[in-house]
Amino acid sequence: MNTHGLALIKQAYKLQEVERIPWVPFVGSHAASLIGVDVDVYSLSGELMLKGLNEAIRRYNPDGIPVAFDLQLEAEQMGCDLVWAKDNPPSVTSHPLSEGKTLADLPVPSDKIGRLATILDVTRTLRKQHPELALYGLICGPFTLALHLLGTEIFMKMFTDETEVHEVMTFCNKVCRTMSDYYIEAGCDVIAVVDPMCSQIGPDQFNQFVAQY
Repeated sequence: MNTHGLALIKQAYKLQEVERIPWVPFVGSHAASLIGVDVDVYSLSGELMLKGLNEAIRRYNPDGIPVAFDLQLEAEQMGCDLVWAKDNPPSVTSHPLSEGKTLADLPVPSDKIGRLATILDVTRTLRKQHPELALYGLICGPFTLALHLLGTEIFMKMFTDETEVHEVMTFCNKVCRTMSDYYIEAGCDVIAVVDPMCSQIGPDQFNQFVAQY
């Protein structure tokens, strides 16, 4: 028996004995380099994303693959400005909640517009093309998203305005749940909450401000 793809990953998640460790390369903007295009062009084209992801699948023969790896996707729809690069994902350069906006002013990302709509269309196509693979939907974790929205002020507010931090985190939790639903409905098998900015706080702050969200 040669179990592979989604079936193998399901076995691993159920803590069952597996024939081998599942192989899931977290291909993001790397897929652009596989087809010889710049990341800023790749990230705006569903056609190029499909071409790059299919090339990654052909080369790496994975059990699963992320559809996209861009932690600025949600922030962009919510009013953060981005700076684009040719060989990296974009970077957030503005923070609405530190620039006069309130949570009531910020929209929850829509699956009908912008790059998110494109990525969800790519997900649906990949689902049809590769039914045996596990598709991963990567969402920006709540603390990293809060940092996008509030900027580095969030670190001081953990001491001076705990209530505001919890309000922002509650909102970010709502966004994460909404994004998860979008990816699941489009055909993703695994939702990965990617929250790298948690590395910038200690265990006590994590337990107080992040864990419950």
